[in-house]
Amino acid sequence: MKSIAQHFFVYAFFAIVLSSCTATKQVAVRQNETSISSVKFLHEYVMPLNPVFENSVVGGLSGIDYDAAQNQYYLISDDPSQFSPARIYTAQIDLKENKIDTIRIIGVSYLLQENGKQYPKYGTDKTVKPDGESVRYNPNTKQLIWSSEGERLFKNGDTIIVQPGLTFISTAGKFLDTIPLPKGFHFTKTESGPRKNALFEGLTYADNYKTLYASLEEPLYQDGPQSSFGYDKALTRILKFDVATKKNIAQYAYNLGALPVKPTVDNDWNVNGISEILAVNKHTLLVMERAWAKGHDDHTFLKLYLVDLQGAENEINNASFLKNPPKPLTKKLLFDFDTLNRHIDNFEGVTFGPKLANGHQSLIFCVDNNFGKSQVQQFFLFEVIP
Repeated sequence: MKSIAQHFFVYAFFAIVLSSCTATKQVAVRQNETSISSVKFLHEYVMPLNPVFENSVVGGLSGIDYDAAQNQYYLISDDPSQFSPARIYTAQIDLKENKIDTIRIIGVSYLLQENGKQYPKYGTDKTVKPDGESVRYNPNTKQLIWSSEGERLFKNGDTIIVQPGLTFISTAGKFLDTIPLPKGFHFTKTESGPRKNALFEGLTYADNYKTLYASLEEPLYQDGPQSSFGYDKALTRILKFDVATKKNIAQYAYNLGALPVKPTVDNDWNVNGISEILAVNKHTLLVMERAWAKGHDDHTFLKLYLVDLQGAENEINNASFLKNPPKPLTKKLLFDFDTLNRHIDNFEGVTFGPKLANGHQSLIFCVDNNFGKSQVQQFFLFEVIP
């Protein structure tokens, strides 16, 4: 028979172990939340165009996210394995006196398919096409999620359908899991479902990484026409997912503005859509609307909006906004990049960075240069005014 002292020792030991486990569970990284009354432009930084890092071409930077613990950034390229295998870069962005002092690419991870292989060279396999548009890091799981727009192409009698995806990977690029696509979000051969190049452009975590929001760049076919010059009634969707279950639990209607200028030629690239979203707090999203029009090729029209999700109508069971007009989210213009009176290229990525010297949050934007020779690889630094 154990003595009372022995019983007490065993009890104390397990109590310490249990309390230690409880403490471990409680050290999960909490997501920074803030409020925004306005934003202030601080600085522009231009990287060399399409430099080479470890035999890969650095370009097409369509998404950016900040890992505060490591003080590093993740940048996804939308290269469909044409110039180099599909990839995500790590970078260090040094801020000094409210300016971007230097940007250094420090690593590259190649995206792996579920079979463990890199994506094949573009055009060699019609069943797969990576098209990375957004990337977000979860410090609690030490994992990334990236969005791909897939492919919907009808050309010369040939049909190519590659479904879009929301994919969890390790920071080394290893495939971990995917989020099932909701009904109505699969590419089809008919004018139903998403349009080509108009799907999951934006991703953001919210509510301490328990929630994931994903935004469609443009309306589903069943939700009505695209934004155009003189037409400001186009409705796209922002989807809400429960991260633990990977289930889509809400969908919201978002009203896109009209194309701000008249294109000189009708073109599939005449577009105004959501290029990225970023959670400000549990109920507020920062939404980037990005427009481009033929005849104004050297200029991208970019506006930032604040969107409040409180009290928003859940349209998850609304199969067609055309047939059942929804109540769109309320949005408030926060910043119009045209007020900067400078060249604005194809901005597609945004993330909160570190705190500035005055304690305010920094906001960093990056450009997708489309691997073009005439485009500029810009980064913009802003200050968030609470």
